[in-house]
Amino acid sequence: MTKNLIRLKALHEAGPHSSPHRRRSIFISLAILIALIALPTSCSGVSSEDGPVTLSVTSPTDGAEVWIDVVPPHVAVIGEVSAPSGIWSVHVQSGEGEGEVLCGNRTEFACAVPVVRGENTLTVVAADMLGNRAEHTLNVTVHIGLPPPQAITVSGQVTDPDGAPVAGATVRFESVFSLDNKSLSMTTTTDDDGHYLIKDAIGHRQHVTVEKEGYLPLQRKIAFEHLTDELDLELEPRRQTTPGYDLWASISALFVVSLAHLVRRG
Repeated sequence: MTKNLIRLKALHEAGPHSSPHRRRSIFISLAILIALIALPTSCSGVSSEDGPVTLSVTSPTDGAEVWIDVVPPHVAVIGEVSAPSGIWSVHVQSGEGEGEVLCGNRTEFACAVPVVRGENTLTVVAADMLGNRAEHTLNVTVHIGLPPPQAITVSGQVTDPDGAPVAGATVRFESVFSLDNKSLSMTTTTDDDGHYLIKDAIGHRQHVTVEKEGYLPLQRKIAFEHLTDELDLELEPRRQTTPGYDLWASISALFVVSLAHLVRRG
């Protein structure tokens, strides 16, 4: 623009006595200057109509649970950014006081963010060259250790030694795997036909317990092979005794032993 103003000043100083060739040059210069001034703003380096910053986080998802077996724990934050005017920066803020991590200024980003055991709030912030920003906040629950094995489903029937169904028996499956030092168990009750169904028991190795009043408790450690399995269980009835009978039986037995001992000495 300054150069164009200097050229106008020179043209003005040339005066009306300039040669035809010089006047023609002046007219051409004026035409070029007017054309430059009339150019639309869309031809400039940065448009005033640039779109906003768009931000997409593909991993982790909001509400996700992650298992981490390294210390100190970190979560990989992955996503994409679009900014017509150019990307200035992408960074992740941790709501647990773990600071801020810079993820660069590319359209695709991935960075490791420090987290703590339990619930974490992560905020991803992207900024463009014009100062526009986009934010995405997500919550992640972190468990320290290896991820749990797959859940299994087991069905079957509880009967007595004669094959009669045992209704109302309590069937409990407890996984050998624990989560945050807490046992993982599933409990159900047999129906009128003695059938039971256990869903979402964690892991193939289970400690199975069956209890019913009037029967001896049953405990078994079983390693299931499939995600869906069947297991029939048998309960032994408790031995029925007459009140006081066991005491008198013991006294009688003691008397017989003592009498035999006296006979031998005699």
